[in-house]
Amino acid sequence: MKRQGKTQAELADLIKVNRSTFNQKLNRINGKDFYYSEASLIAKALHMQVSDFS
Repeated sequence: MKRQGKTQAELADLIKVNRSTFNQKLNRINGKDFYYSEASLIAKALHMQVSDFS
């Protein structure tokens, strides 16, 4: 995110979740994870592939 100049807040807005939820999903707190559709939007915004996240 940082290399692409994107903040968690911007990406949270992109996938329509609040920043707290985004952070929980990013850190996989309580088993939370991104839906594939959310990961796809994030990957596109960061000029990456979803497979780059694993």
